[in-house]
Amino acid sequence: MRFDTLNLREDGMKASKTTTPFLKTGACPASATLLSFRSQTLSVEAEILVTKHLRVCDFCNAELPLLAHHESAASSQTAPEIPMDLRILAESILCHKETQKTQK
Repeated sequence: MRFDTLNLREDGMKASKTTTPFLKTGACPASATLLSFRSQTLSVEAEILVTKHLRVCDFCNAELPLLAHHESAASSQTAPEIPMDLRILAESILCHKETQKTQK
């Protein structure tokens, strides 16, 4: 998805029209990092990097307030326990595959 933005000069006049991609890129911090930024649990160095990134990234600026709605739900959920018989089966399959790899 792409959208047009108008760059405004300090005096409010239109400087130029540019097309900016509105998507998460490899330079964007992970959603978990943005959540940590919101809750102020990042290291000082990481917080500085995220702050600099937010100055230039419309996508992350849009994602940040959306994550706030899911923050409490995500932190209150825990992963269910794997049933013991399924766990034993999975471990036996994984150990069997690992043994096959070492024999080759």
